[in-house]
Amino acid sequence: MPNKLTERLSARGFLLLDSAMGTMLQQAGLVSGVECGELWNVDPGKREKVIAIHRANVLAGSDIVITNTFGANPVKLAHYGSADRVEEINREGAALAREAAGDGVLVAGDIGPTGEILEQWGGTLSAGQAGLAYERQVRGLAEGGVDLFALETFMDLEELLLALEAVRRLTSLPVLASMTFSKTPQGLRTMWGVSPQAAARRLEEAGADVAGSNCGMGSRDMLTATGEMAAATSLPVAAQPNAGVPEVSDGKTIFPETPEKMAELAGEFRAAGVKLLGGCCGTTPEFIAGAKKNLGL
Repeated sequence: MPNKLTERLSARGFLLLDSAMGTMLQQAGLVSGVECGELWNVDPGKREKVIAIHRANVLAGSDIVITNTFGANPVKLAHYGSADRVEEINREGAALAREAAGDGVLVAGDIGPTGEILEQWGGTLSAGQAGLAYERQVRGLAEGGVDLFALETFMDLEELLLALEAVRRLTSLPVLASMTFSKTPQGLRTMWGVSPQAAARRLEEAGADVAGSNCGMGSRDMLTATGEMAAATSLPVAAQPNAGVPEVSDGKTIFPETPEKMAELAGEFRAAGVKLLGGCCGTTPEFIAGAKKNLGL
């Protein structure tokens, strides 16, 4: 069924996602590890900062902005005494992104992993609990007016599929499903040993609209991961690399990759079959602007 995402991909052939919300929140004053960035969505004194981040990405050339709701599930919000506000936080996160995006840019509702391990792997989180947690996020984001969902940074394919199922139960909106891989002696794999090719095939079978990879690696390795995914699926593929592998200098985390480096590889991503390109940890709107310029978009 046609939707805004597929229509724009068909019309343009290539779309730009946005840069790292977490990185930009920290630049705006968020104290990482102490504050919950998602609570800024409902903080009268900080909502404008979230809107400003979205606007900066829109001005840089993003075709899709992703809501500030990555960890806005009841499992994570419980650590901040806010599990009862899941729907509100997600709804407001979507509304803030929509205000910044206007009519010309799509809004993707961001959903990340719960942070807990599923029972089937020896953890304490049941599939049912995970599904209900994701349904609450989906409900709030849909009420806030998102155009699609971005399921990001999942290391467990089974948990990602539970999130995808939750979206499908409640909406007919398109889904970008993205996994995180790392280098192993066997090649790029998730924490549970799933290859990019296997992940792409499974996501296509499960009904995702876009398969992709984000976080965990810089542009060059991400190019390999998403190239492998593109070769294994007929779905559009998304890539959101980090600004390189983080390094610690004088007690600060530094991401070594520059906007110019990502821009240099933007054409290679497109040649490898990637249809959506954005940035993850360490990236800023300058990364998006650089890619846009080099791609001639």
